[in-house]
Amino acid sequence: MKRFLSMLLVVSLLCTCVALAHAEEKKSLTVWIPQYQFSKDENAISDLDFWNGVFDSFEEENNCEVHVEILPWSDYNTTIYTGLLNNDGPDVVYVTDNYDLVKNNLLLGLDSYLTEEEKDNYLLWNIGPVNAEGEHVIVPMDDGIAPGYYNKDILAEAGIESFPETWEDFLSACKTIKEKTGKQAFLQNWGATTGTSALMLAFWPYYFQAGGTMLDENGQISINNEAGLATLNFLKSFYDEGIFDDTIVSEGESIDKFGAGELAFVVADMNKGKTFTANGVNWEYFFSLKGAAGYGARTATDSFAVSMKAKERGNDALAVKALTLITSGKTMDAFHEQVFALPRFTKDSVYTNNPAYDELVSAHTDAVYVVSEFEGKASFEDNLQSNIQSMFMGDLTPEQVLEETMNYYLEQIKQ
Repeated sequence: MKRFLSMLLVVSLLCTCVALAHAEEKKSLTVWIPQYQFSKDENAISDLDFWNGVFDSFEEENNCEVHVEILPWSDYNTTIYTGLLNNDGPDVVYVTDNYDLVKNNLLLGLDSYLTEEEKDNYLLWNIGPVNAEGEHVIVPMDDGIAPGYYNKDILAEAGIESFPETWEDFLSACKTIKEKTGKQAFLQNWGATTGTSALMLAFWPYYFQAGGTMLDENGQISINNEAGLATLNFLKSFYDEGIFDDTIVSEGESIDKFGAGELAFVVADMNKGKTFTANGVNWEYFFSLKGAAGYGARTATDSFAVSMKAKERGNDALAVKALTLITSGKTMDAFHEQVFALPRFTKDSVYTNNPAYDELVSAHTDAVYVVSEFEGKASFEDNLQSNIQSMFMGDLTPEQVLEETMNYYLEQIKQ
């Protein structure tokens, strides 16, 4: 009997050791993604619930735990840059501005981890940045353009029969709407939490319409030029004509105002049409205004990447596997349907957006401009936003905005 009990004890200890060893083998992955679900519908799935659902079977299949953290957009670039330097930062991360991350070798080279079939599945793979070894470090998404929206009922009330495409006609239409309807004609989000958020809707599209290019022949940011001055003079004219008032420097609710039927024109992301329709707004898209250089809409390529720290933790292979799950057509189709719509960026995706939007972009593919990456981009854009706010407050002229922004960049960022 004693011998039998001893054998049971040995077996029990062995089982315990095996269980402990198994538990020790379980890896832990951290995934950082910014908030995309802003719907106020009580049935809307939250970002966290969506991504936890994506990883449920992944955790079981790979004997791991995935910790998803949803980050706010405010100071997002700074947050992830700091996180990628730290040992407790993310393994897989959503990336916006990637210049400094690539320059400082904070992202894992992906070419040796992905098959040729996997790389070929990514529609924008070849435009992504590469590290010093020539390896691609991100999976580029397609952010689409931020189209314009106009309220057809307000235009009809003001007696405007067709959309005013040129800068001059658009400003004239705004004045007419104000005079004949008493409603606000046009607003921009100069009170956005970051310069990047403000400029992507309220500056870069007009800069491209004016014929501006972001980088000079040496690949350096340069906006103190004819196009930059034309853009700022155009934006300032809305303040001078009373279309904007002093609240423009803190304006952050322009989209809500359009959705409430209180605003004639707004530039917003491609998803807002559903909300506007649900609110009863009789709206229509417009691709962009038409400046001296023609039409111009901005796009960008946000992306997903794996931290270099993941390799130090021994998580690199598992992190890349999680990356491929996140960016698969099946996952992204579900994300675009349930959380936030974007154009597809993989061949295996079947998602299609609003046909009217797709038709609009297809008709103007030569007027879609990518917002370039460059050193210190987030800081540059924060400073430019601040200086444009000062322009609206009467503290700086358009010429001074350009001069002070470029001086700050050359003396504070580049140095």
